[in-house]
Amino acid sequence: MEHAMRNLNVIGPQIRRLRSLRGWSQNYFAIKLEFLGMEHATRKKVARIEAREVWVSDDDMLFLSRAFGVAVADLFPPNILSARHLCAAISQAKASRYGCLILGLLFCPELGAPLFNFASMVASV
Repeated sequence: MEHAMRNLNVIGPQIRRLRSLRGWSQNYFAIKLEFLGMEHATRKKVARIEAREVWVSDDDMLFLSRAFGVAVADLFPPNILSARHLCAAISQAKASRYGCLILGLLFCPELGAPLFNFASMVASV
């Protein structure tokens, strides 16, 4: 049975980009986070954050931003920060690389209603 991969955070790609720009390995970054006081900071945890496989707590975001020397807002994709409809932007950012917008359909009326209307129209044909 194949499980659909669900992206659990939106900051993973930015974490990877910021780390790579500094030339840090995942292991080096984990050690840096551990020195700052982040609990359970391991290379595996960094890898799972970057792969968007784990949810990132607000306190972990503070440690991540401090380690990079950036504002917490800099951890988020620019399209989320400038979005007019925040719910839709977050849902789109969490969607898988295959374009699955299930979270958006469930939690964002602005996104879900037009798609459900379209599906109803097609089904009635």
